Amino acid sequence: MAHIIIQNSLADKVYDLLKTQILSGELKGGMMIPEEQLAQQFGVSRTPIREAIRRLAEYGLVILKPRSHAMVYMINPKEAEDIATVRITLERLAIDLHSNETIERNIDQLSRLAADCQYFLGIGNRSALFETDSQFHHVMIQCSNNYALLKLYERLDAQVQLLRVAQNLPNEQLGQIINQHGQIIQYLRFGDKQACKALLYSHIMHENEGNITAD
Repeated sequence: MAHIIIQNSLADKVYDLLKTQILSGELKGGMMIPEEQLAQQFGVSRTPIREAIRRLAEYGLVILKPRSHAMVYMINPKEAEDIATVRITLERLAIDLHSNETIERNIDQLSRLAADCQYFLGIGNRSALFETDSQFHHVMIQCSNNYALLKLYERLDAQVQLLRVAQNLPNEQLGQIINQHGQIIQYLRFGDKQACKALLYSHIMHENEGNITAD
């Protein structure tokens, strides 16, 4: 039993490390996951390494090549457009389903997450920023009280994360996007659903030289 716990603990550490490296852009789309290097770094066999990679594949950040290797998932331009389109549809539907009561219960958490996004942007920690940004939008979806909508959105999360990384937006542009969280919160607080949905569209779908990006 102790051996299993140790193996699971090591797999957790490798999972956290690889996820951070992917979301920070250190491991980019199309790059191989260095199993041997990780095994040497942690002084372990490849078993916990492969368990961590399996979990990342289930989440959607990694692609497994049978009898070969694992690589970071790479999003092509068509997928980027599809992801942004589906995401804006789901988030605007969630806004339609919000009630004053659910917003009131969650407004403080949304405000904390928005502040955390500002903090992580300020210190240059993009991995933490992107994870926190996802949490912000996840809470917005939760406020819909629609379980099916929430599960659909969760399945999209890994692709949204990878899209953020691949865009590698300059800090100034990224800051403008993150600053919109405050206005979104104000619209939610006062129940202005139409204004909130309009802002969400520009918040998520930005046209830059013909390419759709997402925050």
